[in-house]
Amino acid sequence: MMATKSDDSKSITGSPPSYNTIYNIQVKCRQSSVFSFLSVKQRRATALSRIRDLVSPTYVAPSSIESIVNAYVHDLTAAELSDLLQTPNIEGHTALYWAIVNHQREVFSAFIGFISKISSKCSSDLRLACMQTSDQASFSQLNFQNTNTKDESLRRFLGCPPDEIEVHHGGELDDHQFVASFRIRMFQKRLRTTRELNYDFVARGRIWWFRFYMGKKGRWVAGFGLSSPSLPASPRPSLLLETENLEPGRETPPKRVYKDVGTKFTETLVLKEYIGDVDGKRFVNISWGLDDHWVTYDNSTDVDCDNTLHAKLEITLKE
Repeated sequence: MMATKSDDSKSITGSPPSYNTIYNIQVKCRQSSVFSFLSVKQRRATALSRIRDLVSPTYVAPSSIESIVNAYVHDLTAAELSDLLQTPNIEGHTALYWAIVNHQREVFSAFIGFISKISSKCSSDLRLACMQTSDQASFSQLNFQNTNTKDESLRRFLGCPPDEIEVHHGGELDDHQFVASFRIRMFQKRLRTTRELNYDFVARGRIWWFRFYMGKKGRWVAGFGLSSPSLPASPRPSLLLETENLEPGRETPPKRVYKDVGTKFTETLVLKEYIGDVDGKRFVNISWGLDDHWVTYDNSTDVDCDNTLHAKLEITLKE
């Protein structure tokens, strides 16, 4: 009987904790939460201060920039760093914007590696930065040049390499001229399927679009105009379309399949949504009508042997 009583006494739990004990536990939890919050804010503030230094115009990036960036931001998680880099927290713009505007290409390349998906707000900020600096290289790196998501999906499905866009200015060209060259692979198959091929590129402080599409009258059309947030312009455009035989062992000069030399300036080319005043008549695009054989025939001479079209857009802007 005594042994049984002793066992029963061991099974009885202790008395409830006092009020002071409960209060102390709650205070400690509340303090821990506050300290944790402050720690996150402090870590972000410290990282932002270092990032600001890296994208400043006076910073000289060394060859080991990636290790420096990693050391500066190691206290942040990947998600926190991605959010910090895409938030307009440096003079109203993102750190990526300033890396482009201040020509910190090494820093920009290091930063972009931490971002898996660019937000729409950050994308607009980066387009603005590329436009202001006429930075076609960064614009292309960010994959802003192909604006047709349907065609991009098709291109990947076909195993087609990305199209190439090169923008030339300087040299023999004056400050009001530029040349945009396009190398468009699997041209016929992709245009037949999507009925539109779109490209954006940067030149002379504006973002321009160039595209092939089916016009309202059932004819294939090549056209170009301005993309947001570009200001109005008065261009004089020329379009040259060529193919070349790339068969092994054969060298032939490029074949000109279409040429239009601009002779006059457009009065004012504007964005479709532009509502401001302009000088003279306004246009939202300039276009060239093309023959049906561009896309209809399998053995068209308007594409080379690997089904690639070469287009050259030469633009002179009115001073």
